[in-house]
Amino acid sequence: MPENFFSHKKILVTGGTGHLGSAIVHALVEQKQVPPEMIRVFYLANSPTGSIKDIPGLERVAGNVLSEDDVEAACKGVNLIFHTIGSTTFDPRLKRIQWLVNVRGTKNMLEACRKSPTFQKLCYTSTVNVLAIPNPVGSIGNFENSDPYSNLPKLHSFKSSAEVLGFIQEAVESNPEPWQNRIGIGYHDSKLGAQELVNKYAGKYGMNIVSILPGTMFGPYDYLVGTSMYVLSLYQNKMPAVVGGGLPLAHVMDVAEGQLLAMENAKPGTRYILSGSLDDNRTFKEMAAIMVEVLREKFPNKKFRTPTFVTPRWLGMIGAFFNDAYARAFNKPMLLSPDAIRAGGYPYYYTSENAVRELGYVPKRSFRQAISDMIDYYIREGLMDTQTRFIDRR
Repeated sequence: MPENFFSHKKILVTGGTGHLGSAIVHALVEQKQVPPEMIRVFYLANSPTGSIKDIPGLERVAGNVLSEDDVEAACKGVNLIFHTIGSTTFDPRLKRIQWLVNVRGTKNMLEACRKSPTFQKLCYTSTVNVLAIPNPVGSIGNFENSDPYSNLPKLHSFKSSAEVLGFIQEAVESNPEPWQNRIGIGYHDSKLGAQELVNKYAGKYGMNIVSILPGTMFGPYDYLVGTSMYVLSLYQNKMPAVVGGGLPLAHVMDVAEGQLLAMENAKPGTRYILSGSLDDNRTFKEMAAIMVEVLREKFPNKKFRTPTFVTPRWLGMIGAFFNDAYARAFNKPMLLSPDAIRAGGYPYYYTSENAVRELGYVPKRSFRQAISDMIDYYIREGLMDTQTRFIDRR
């Protein structure tokens, strides 16, 4: 019987209290039988850790990814690293800190890995949002038909890899002016910048790095409240309509297991899209309908409204404009922003075919199961009445 790849290795999971990070931790312990004391979880100091409370023995290190010293300390003596830390907010007021977390934080991690004598491999969590809307619009995307620099409609602010790297070096690190005003959709641009840094380090220094581009994940362990806000909004009957786009939907445990496969088998410098089955490339209207169906099963005595009105992009932008003004005036979280409407108005559909072919990745769980598992987890944790997301707090 071959030895477990993860045996006798010290493993770091950054963002290990977040949705994907904690799912990776659970998969390592429960499926790969990694002793918890061999797993170091690096997370933001003073943030909730409820997603890993059921795994005693983990080495927990609180810090800040923007601190070079904190990151180097987290990497000390580590062999394998899953870097999942990232800001996914669409609140435009948070563009500056989002860029710093996603780009500078990733650079700090890459530098720490490059200097570490024990480092063996990094599995970097990117996103399908570093890719463009597939060409033609509505088709299934892959690395060939989803170029973020040339495809139209264009949702990224940069025209080339060189421009992104130049912006990181000059505008951000050297220019004291409000450089964040040059950023378009904060999540898309910052994750693209981080991906280009990863590509650069993999090529320039020959580092053993694999990039994972997940779809939109649902399922258990979303203790900090990320994508679960869709479910909570429907549970609280606060979603009267949906936008016209769509997403590649995945169960978080499928993506976590895919990351373990990539850590074991992927070659240096490779990239893989990890999402659900092709059937779970769904419109927002289809997503909401499935969520409501599962909510009705879980709460048979509560009434739920299924949003059937698909908001035209122009109408959504008007609503987002007023929500933006209200959030700024009263310092409230901005769950509906012009950036969110702009991004959500198009179909983002992708295939995991390269991961299936090269890694043996198989998405085992449906989107419906992801929603069922997410709701069960939220019921157990008493989170169904949560009103705001941790990532949107200012």
